Amino acid sequence: MGRYPGPDSSLSTAERKQKLLQEGAAFRADMLVSRDIVRANLNSKSLATILLGRMTGIASSVFSNRGNPGGSNLPAMLPLLLTGASWLSKRRTRKPLLIGAALLAAIGGAAYVNSRKSKTTTDDE
Repeated sequence: MGRYPGPDSSLSTAERKQKLLQEGAAFRADMLVSRDIVRANLNSKSLATILLGRMTGIASSVFSNRGNPGGSNLPAMLPLLLTGASWLSKRRTRKPLLIGAALLAAIGGAAYVNSRKSKTTTDDE
């Protein structure tokens, strides 16, 4: 019985060593590819896009519940707010997040003005 029982027990020490070296090289190559994929997907622009999407989702769910003023779920939003505050503290993400906030403010302002115009036209009739 060999020292290492299993499917590779018939291989010599040199063959096992060579096989382990090949597996290690394949693992390192896969790690480099994975690291490149993560770096490509986690730049400040994509993070700002993800945050903007999440914030619009939260805003739509909060404002769609107008009948229940206490309907916002603060404990559920708190981790997102803390993450946003952490990202704002980093210098490289301020500009995309400020642009996104300005965009949200412009959209919100346009929606507000549009809703006010529609209310005044229905009241005048």
